[in-house]
Amino acid sequence: MPISKRQLGRLQTLYSQLARHEIGVGVSREARLAWASECLHKSVESFSDLTFGDAGFLIDSIQDCLGVKAPAKHRPDRTEARRAGLDGRKDGQEFASAPQLASDADLASIQEYYGRLGWGRAQFDAWLRSPRSPLKHKSAPVIVTVADANRVRWALKGMLKFVGKWKVCGGECR
Repeated sequence: MPISKRQLGRLQTLYSQLARHEIGVGVSREARLAWASECLHKSVESFSDLTFGDAGFLIDSIQDCLGVKAPAKHRPDRTEARRAGLDGRKDGQEFASAPQLASDADLASIQEYYGRLGWGRAQFDAWLRSPRSPLKHKSAPVIVTVADANRVRWALKGMLKFVGKWKVCGGECR
């Protein structure tokens, strides 16, 4: 999914603020693209060519560096948080008797994760059907329940950690 106009504007605004506040961060287009390429570990020719997930990752990186608070997200209650942590794991059998459908927020976070990996929907679907998928035990690997969503999310998180895209700019604010 390509970058939205809103994300593009936000990213350019935040980068200019970062360049004003950080020593050694250039304001030129070349410096901006070099910074984005370094953070994403891939070549960036233009901010307009970024994916939705890559843009979100860069926006979050700059906000962390500048200390800008992200908009408040829904804070789950104790039961929702417990379900999110245990549902889908072998030791989380307490929720198996009452499966809960995956929410739009669950599916959006999964989309953001595979977008950050640089995958499109077709590549993600192919991975879900592969023997390495956390849903390989299903005849039709589709994310329906919170347990399915958690299994997929944890697998994608592991891949993001492996390729170094889980931390903000490799642990450095630049």
